[in-house]
Amino acid sequence: MRPCFKIWLESQQGKFILGEGTAQLLLAIKERGSLSDAARHLDISYAHAWRKIREIEKNTGKKIVEGKRGGKSGGSTVLTEEGDTLLRKYMQLKEIIAEACEKSE
Repeated sequence: MRPCFKIWLESQQGKFILGEGTAQLLLAIKERGSLSDAARHLDISYAHAWRKIREIEKNTGKKIVEGKRGGKSGGSTVLTEEGDTLLRKYMQLKEIIAEACEKSE
């Protein structure tokens, strides 16, 4: 038997901010530089990915991605400083909990 866990971040008001799926979306945006490429990589629709981003921004009151409109070379999407910080905090917390679970085995 081994311990398992699920984590997510909530606002002070109890509103969902970030969980595993949305963290993977932010990570894919960071790595790929495009919301549409990130959505394709995760096998979700662009509309679903965009709704998740808007939900995070609504619940945090902060802009977490910035987009540049396309042209010949296409557009891009990058994490803002707030988005990058949110992703980093989630990943650090996940790592701390995973290490604690490994030690308890």
